[in-house]
Amino acid sequence: MTYFEQYMQHRALSFKFSTEGQSLSQLEQAVARGSIGTAQDGVFVPATTLEEVVPIKLQNVCAKLSQTLVDRLDQSLSVLDMTKRDFIELALIEALDKVDAILEETNAFEFVDARAEQESK
Repeated sequence: MTYFEQYMQHRALSFKFSTEGQSLSQLEQAVARGSIGTAQDGVFVPATTLEEVVPIKLQNVCAKLSQTLVDRLDQSLSVLDMTKRDFIELALIEALDKVDAILEETNAFEFVDARAEQESK
């Protein structure tokens, strides 16, 4: 790919993702700054938690990882100027989509479904 093509791809992707909307990380930063909240009796009351401003249930996912892997993650994300939350969310979505496709492709639930069908008769 030429420099021109790379630069045009960069500009196109920059536009694409600038129109995507706010990520949970961006909303969390807005909460931390006190710039997002609600009006109560005509007075602005800043939100104190991310859960107050998103319409979906949030849950923390935690895992112990090797220091080498964490260092590699931190280095890559600093180059990409990306938060761990955004990276992990995107990586999990892609990985789970691949798992779903493999489960479907291999008909992984064939015997489970057959057993459930037998039990329902």
